[in-house]
Amino acid sequence: MSWQIALSVGSTLMSASQSISQAKSQAAMYKLQAMQTQADAARKALAYEQRANETLRKLNSANAATVARGFAGGVQGLEGSSKLRVTVNTRDAGRDYETDLSNAANALLAGNAQSDIYGNAADIATRGGLLDAATKIATGGYELSKVYKTKEAPKEPPKEPPKA
Repeated sequence: MSWQIALSVGSTLMSASQSISQAKSQAAMYKLQAMQTQADAARKALAYEQRANETLRKLNSANAATVARGFAGGVQGLEGSSKLRVTVNTRDAGRDYETDLSNAANALLAGNAQSDIYGNAADIATRGGLLDAATKIATGGYELSKVYKTKEAPKEPPKEPPKA
């Protein structure tokens, strides 16, 4: 085998190896992005849950103040206008609370969906790298076969028909 052929084979194998290595690196990057996306989603969901809890704290504080004002003014704190204010406060806070909990759940769902997309991209990158490597090896093999291809045996000239 000549050194040119050896160099060609070595180059093909190195190129295929590089394709596989690059695919693995790209897949690792996508997996890291998937984990980062899930962490971001969890952080957003936690922020919504904290906001929901703060809404409940504010509700309790507002209702306590309303009831206390009612009793301080000589009115039953849980009747009349005080009760109406507590009811309205509770209704409005309940909407905000439910919205925050829905947003938390949606943040987690969106994060999981995006994470799955990155996971699929990692799988595609890996398969693409392997297919690229296989293609390079097959192309190198084909080129090598052209170098070593033997010439076909010459065809025999057609026989003359027997003379009568």
